[in-house]
Amino acid sequence: MVLTVFMEYKLDSAKRANALSLLADMSDKLAAMGATGYRCMEGLDQPGLFVEAFEVQAVEQYERIKAWRQADEAFCDCVAGGAAKLHVWAFRPAEL
Repeated sequence: MVLTVFMEYKLDSAKRANALSLLADMSDKLAAMGATGYRCMEGLDQPGLFVEAFEVQAVEQYERIKAWRQADEAFCDCVAGGAAKLHVWAFRPAEL
């Protein structure tokens, strides 16, 4: 089953450049952990609000990546409110 993962956070504007530098190779890091289709987007109506999205094949991959990102002190230091404000959700296809 394919899971779609979303991460949402607001960057501390004073630490934006550092955060973007840390995000520059995120696609490669996540691919090494089994994620595919990585995208990073910034809110048009809310500059500084970011959403990352990607797919994984298993709940275990999702949980491992979620824990890794929330424990990334260098990146979470750039998030307004820290790790507690790095929101991570996984979605599975709806059974309609």
